[in-house]
Amino acid sequence: MRKEVLLLSIVFLILLVPFVLADDEIDLTTLDDSSKIDRAEQCLDDLIEDRGCDDLSSKEKIFALLTAGKCRSDVNDDAKNDECWPKSGCEIKTTAQAILALKGDSKAEDWLSEQNTTPTDLEWFLEIESANPTECEISYPGVDTIINIGEDKKIDRRAGECLSLSSNDYWLKVNSDCYDLEFEISCDETFLTTLLFKQKRSSTIHVSGEVSSASAEGITREEISTLCFGLTTSCDYEGSLWAAMVLASEGHDVDAFIPYLIAMSDEDENEKYLPDSFLYYLIGSSDFRTSVLEEQKANNYWEVSGNKFFDTALALLAFQGEEPQEKIDAKDWLLGVQDSEGCWQSSVVDTSFILYSIWGKGSSGGGGNGDDDDCEDSGYHCLRSSECDNANGDIKDEYVGCFGADVCCSNPAPLQSCFDLSGEVCVSGKECSISTQEASDTPECCTGTCESVSQDSECEINSGTCRSGDCNSDEEISSYECDSVSDWCCKAKEPSPSYWGVWVLIILIVLVVLAIMYKDQLRKYLLRFKSGGKKPGPPGPGDFGFPMTPSSRQPRRRAPRRIFPASQKPRPRRAAPRKKPTGDFEDVLKKLKDMGS
Repeated sequence: MRKEVLLLSIVFLILLVPFVLADDEIDLTTLDDSSKIDRAEQCLDDLIEDRGCDDLSSKEKIFALLTAGKCRSDVNDDAKNDECWPKSGCEIKTTAQAILALKGDSKAEDWLSEQNTTPTDLEWFLEIESANPTECEISYPGVDTIINIGEDKKIDRRAGECLSLSSNDYWLKVNSDCYDLEFEISCDETFLTTLLFKQKRSSTIHVSGEVSSASAEGITREEISTLCFGLTTSCDYEGSLWAAMVLASEGHDVDAFIPYLIAMSDEDENEKYLPDSFLYYLIGSSDFRTSVLEEQKANNYWEVSGNKFFDTALALLAFQGEEPQEKIDAKDWLLGVQDSEGCWQSSVVDTSFILYSIWGKGSSGGGGNGDDDDCEDSGYHCLRSSECDNANGDIKDEYVGCFGADVCCSNPAPLQSCFDLSGEVCVSGKECSISTQEASDTPECCTGTCESVSQDSECEINSGTCRSGDCNSDEEISSYECDSVSDWCCKAKEPSPSYWGVWVLIILIVLVVLAIMYKDQLRKYLLRFKSGGKKPGPPGPGDFGFPMTPSSRQPRRRAPRRIFPASQKPRPRRAAPRKKPTGDFEDVLKKLKDMGS
């Protein structure tokens, strides 16, 4: 009976083990999108708990706090004088990220705001425009001079030491020693003025955000305000991007930093920071929106720094209030490349930033306290400050729920025309290179380029990428076809759960069960193996566990053999001579002998 119970218990265990272990390795393809995000959040929590906050790097602690709300005390402990991060040596970027994770820190914000300097890589110009030839008076400290603008729009002379003729006499170049001065302009015709700027090594001219206009004899004022973030007199471009974004999200005025961020975005070495994403976040210009969306690769992800997961989250950080097709495609791709636990690359930073940026996890919105009402739920609108001004709206500081640099505005943003958005409506047979926007005159305004419709290859239809060279390390060659016969169809590797441990355990259990069931046969085979392959005889005392008698346990001793020296060897015994029969016995023998003769 015991044997049967043991056997049933083991069989039950074999059937139960796979179900118990399978709980840790759920097939994510069977889950809906919401469940996959829940799985990612749980995976992030598990990553942090398994490693412990003490073993995380400063960056990992910050991102653990950003989305999961964990390691807050450790983040605070990593600060230097409670105002900048990391403790070993304060950095602009790290401090900005810590402020973002902490949802604001007034002491750290003050420290960050003070780390500014004047960039030396920019050149500034003053532009004066009028529909008619005009005479203008330009005044600034110590100078009051007259210039003339002809019908050809050219300026006839310089205006003191601070303003020299430039760009074929169409503009006035501002001397770098005069950047802190205010210029006052008045003309005898209706006119407008604005400041232009460019990076010294670039030919691209940028227009500042503000254009001033006045009627005849009116006055406009222009003043250069340009700053960057840096711990020394040198600018830190990546740090400036993060600092400007975070301070703007906390309500600080960062307009002075925008020209530097725009001008230096043209530098090749700065492309890996995705500057247009930050600038769209800060300004909301359709130009930067278009630039970001056009950088998406294979309709799936962004990759400029070598880490497509972090870059995708960074590219879409400014799109939390929007849902363009590029974002929808990126979501589908991300949910298709989660690892078996639900994370991305088993990385605290990547998983946290993706959940925060793309799905809004851990984001508390734009300030306020937990008792404040949500902006949009209360019937108001989350807009950038400039959009709220254009809508003649009032900023509702008492409401929360707006992401990043957006403010809660009483009025909705007025729709611009497609022309004002620098867009166009694509004709039949062409499609926009990016997702279209709604404009006041059309629901489908293309701010990208209208391109001829091309049929996607079988590879691209099935979420693959056609490559002329080798596939990436995280991809594998697929059987789907590309348009070019020389291209490979590369698809992201499917995360496959490993059950080898389960099968090893099952095999071992089966072997144990078989050993119990056939133990007698195994003993015979074992005995035959020990005897060199000979068939074992009947068991003797002590075999297979039979008890032995005390006498049988005593080994038998043979009598010792005596060995003699050669000289003392005993002689062989001779047989003793037979004795002749005597008496009656002899007479009988004699008679028998006589009878035989």
